[in-house]
Amino acid sequence: MKKLFALYRNALLVFALIGGLLLGYFFVLPFTAEQVASVIPRSSEVMLGNAVYAALQEEDDSSGSELLNAFFDSLHIVTPYSIRITLVDDKTVNAFALPGGQIVVYSGLLKKMKSYPELAALLSHEFVHVENRHATRSICRSLGSQFFVGLLFGNMGSLVSVAAGHANEIRSLSYSRELEKEADMSGLQLLLDRRIDARGFADLFGHLKEEESGRVIPEIISSHPDTDVRAAYIKKAAAGQQPVSHPALHHIFDKLKKSYP
Repeated sequence: MKKLFALYRNALLVFALIGGLLLGYFFVLPFTAEQVASVIPRSSEVMLGNAVYAALQEEDDSSGSELLNAFFDSLHIVTPYSIRITLVDDKTVNAFALPGGQIVVYSGLLKKMKSYPELAALLSHEFVHVENRHATRSICRSLGSQFFVGLLFGNMGSLVSVAAGHANEIRSLSYSRELEKEADMSGLQLLLDRRIDARGFADLFGHLKEEESGRVIPEIISSHPDTDVRAAYIKKAAAGQQPVSHPALHHIFDKLKKSYP
């Protein structure tokens, strides 16, 4: 009887240990990662973003990058971050934001754009990822234990090395549907405040939907909201908007399109 009791007790201890580990992994670790990300200094975010970008070894189109940065500056967005936008000449239809203010745009996406509101929508969306620390929060979640050790012992060099070693994974970093919608809606507000045509978002989503063709992923298992759903909530939020023309943005966009028609 005692042996049977001891067996049950040991089994319960094992299950309790496994349960505790799973609870920590799925709930405590993500929560702690969010808290850590919120207190990481901006200077450390810049180091982190620079290390990841350097590890990616992307080729910068300097003239195109200069125009993209001029376009963003013309949006007159106030931020404590130093936003640095890099144009990479590559057929990939994508863009992403790294911690600390680095935004990468691939020419494959730029080539699909037909109007400056689309570019304004894209850069506003990616800017919100930077401003709200979405990349930093996601990286902390993904590399949680290694980041915590680095932060605990103040070893920022080790922390940066870990991030750089995972650069390719970070390039395709998947934000949650909640964070993507936050970037959409806050990005939209930036356009509405400047009376830039919100249909730029709808056109941008149209290009992304074309790229998804043949690779339909149900929203429930996707990191991004369904593209049609995104277009619908943007259209609803922007209803009644009366946009105005922005010659400066139009001019910079036209110069970009001469290089990437």
